[in-house]
Parts: sequence; structure tokens; C-alpha cells
Amino acid sequence: MPTADLTQSVWDLDTDEFPSTGDIEEQATFLLRYAILAPSSHNSQPWEFRVTGNEIDVGADESRWLEAADPEKRELYISVGCALENLCIAAEHFGFDPQIAYHGPNNADYVATVTLLDDAEVSTSRPSELFGALTTRYTSHEPFENRLLGDGIYEKLKALVVEDDVSLHLVDNSDIKTAISELQVEADRLLMEDPAYRKELGHWIGLGALGSSWLMARIGQAVVTHLDIGDREAKKNSTLIESAPVLGVLTAASDDSTAQVRTGQAFERVALLATTDGVAVHPMSQTLERPELRARLGELLDTAGVPQHLFRLGYTDEAAEHTPRWPLETFLDDE
Repeated sequence: MPTADLTQSVWDLDTDEFPSTGDIEEQATFLLRYAILAPSSHNSQPWEFRVTGNEIDVGADESRWLEAADPEKRELYISVGCALENLCIAAEHFGFDPQIAYHGPNNADYVATVTLLDDAEVSTSRPSELFGALTTRYTSHEPFENRLLGDGIYEKLKALVVEDDVSLHLVDNSDIKTAISELQVEADRLLMEDPAYRKELGHWIGLGALGSSWLMARIGQAVVTHLDIGDREAKKNSTLIESAPVLGVLTAASDDSTAQVRTGQAFERVALLATTDGVAVHPMSQTLERPELRARLGELLDTAGVPQHLFRLGYTDEAAEHTPRWPLETFLDDE
């Protein structure tokens, strides 16, 4: 578990600080300052990195694994995939051609290795504007405005999912949204009935990982851990889903760790491009944290793919607020 204090300062990045005259390990380490801005479940930031020459190993730190909420480690690997994608976007911006080698579930140390190739023709499907959104992306927790997404956004978002084993479903049908909202209600109530889930959620709230002050974090921890707030959470989250003009669901052809890492990469591109278009994004994982409800979500979508990630898309006039991060040094493996 991290020992360093959470900080907001990691969001203040200056491209002029890139060590252009430094060695490759200095440059690779600088790129990781963007990787750690990725979203993660409960803001647990469950990633770790090892830099060796022009290679960056990207791993999942199981000390930050949400065992009660995420027993299958789906959210753990999706979160790591988001950090991996941030790393690659930053690498391309600074002139590298990042090549990813995925490691299967039997590799206990790292889920992927990124090799930074220099002086190469950078060929990518990533839009260049994604880089600017790395430091402006945030997660919205407010109801969305009652207006449709702008023209052409659906096509732009779908075009970002280039993985051949991952698919993006954009749901704007009111009946299906209502059915998903009902799954959310059921999920919230079931999860909040589980003392282990409430204790785990309370732990991360108490650390201040969700951005609250020390006092409010402690109060929030006590409330979540000791009070029955299942109905309250169900009502709140149902309202959030119903307010969204569009729900996004990413599905994968398989349900292994590599598919989940690649799902995280696809989601991060979608979230970043949405940010550039003024569209807010809010992941909602509760339905997928119950196997029976996850299966029902797949039936609603009428897809052979396995649901991996559910999120809201819409407009809001709320002020963007970043959640805090632990400093990069917290995540570096120096061995």
C-alpha cells in the first residue's frame, strides 16, 4: 500500500521539462508522469513500472487490488490498461514509436512491456489531440444535461476502438437505458449489503483517494463502513444513468487479463477524445461487479462479447476536479 501522501501537483506537467538531452531511461521515466494520470477503480492507482533502457514494464500492483469489489481482477487490469495507453500517447507526442508486447495471465510480474523506438516512422491510429487531454480529463459524478451528443461524436468514438477483440456499444435507447438503470439499482443494494465491500470502499475513501479533505474522508469512511446506504446509493446512481444521453459499454471477445488491459486502453482513448469534445465521462462499475448482473447486461446488449466496462457520456457545466495521485516514485520498481 502506498506510504507517500496523495497530491494534486502531479497534474501540473510542463512539456518543456522533457529531458530531450537526457538518456533514454530519463526520458522513459518522464513519460510515466503522464501514465499515472490515468483513471482507476476507487482511484486505487494499481500500477507499477520498471524502466530498463528503452523498455518499460507495466504491471499490476496487487496491494491495491480491490478484492471485495473486483474478485476476478477485471477492474485491476482495465485500470492498468488505461495507464498503459496514457504512456503510449505521451511517447508518441515526444517522438517515440511505442511497441507493446502483452504478457499472458501466467506472467505474475508485468502485464505488458513497452519498447520505445526512436528515429522511426511513427505509425498510429491515435489522434494527436489526445495528448492535450491527458492533463484535463476528469471523472464526472453529476447528473448530465438533457441534450444529445453533438453530430459525429458517435463515429469518432467508435473509430478509436482499433483492437480487433474489443467492441464499443453506445446505448441511447431509452428502454435499454432504463433496464441498465434497474441493474445498477440491484447491484448497489447487493454490494452495500456486503460488509467486506463497504469496508474496502471505506478504506479508499478514508485515504482521501476520492479527493475529499481529511475530515470529510474520515466521515465518509465511517458512513460507508457502518451505515446501510444501499437504497441511497441505488437511487443516486439510477438517476445518474437515466440522465445520461448515452451509455457506453466496452465488450471483449474473451475474459482474460490481456483482453481487459486492451479494454482499458480503448476506454482511455474514448475518455480522452470525449474530453476534447467537451463530453464528460463517468465509469460505473457496480453492475459488472456482480456476475449475474454482468451476464444480464450482455443479454441486454445482445452481443456475444463479454461486458468489461460501463460508463456514462454527457454534458455538464460542473467545474472539472481532478482526483489526487501518489507521486510517480511510489510506482517505480528499482530492482
